[in-house]
Amino acid sequence: MKAQKCPLCEAGLLHQKKVFYKIYGEPIGEFTAQVCTACKEEWFDKKTSQKIEEIEKKKGLFGLSKKSKISYSGNSLIVRIPEQIAKFMNIKREKEIIIYPEGKNKMVVEI
Repeated sequence: MKAQKCPLCEAGLLHQKKVFYKIYGEPIGEFTAQVCTACKEEWFDKKTSQKIEEIEKKKGLFGLSKKSKISYSGNSLIVRIPEQIAKFMNIKREKEIIIYPEGKNKMVVEI
């Protein structure tokens, strides 16, 4: 069977291999995927995607990505952390954090 061209970058070819999958830094497992030789994008078939989703739900990881808003308090900006993320990360009011930029479009919060 001839290797398919990557639909994302259109430069590489897709080859089947085992990949270790994690989300939000949490390990999910090792799965078979089609991996692009150029951009390294991983493509899972429907059955594998459903298995990954099932594991994410069991671990409480499914749907953790949330939109939030920036608010004001005095002269400071406040980042609102959605309740589901706060519970997952065990973040409580007044807990000390470290916050820093990672480029112009990403902020990292460490507990």
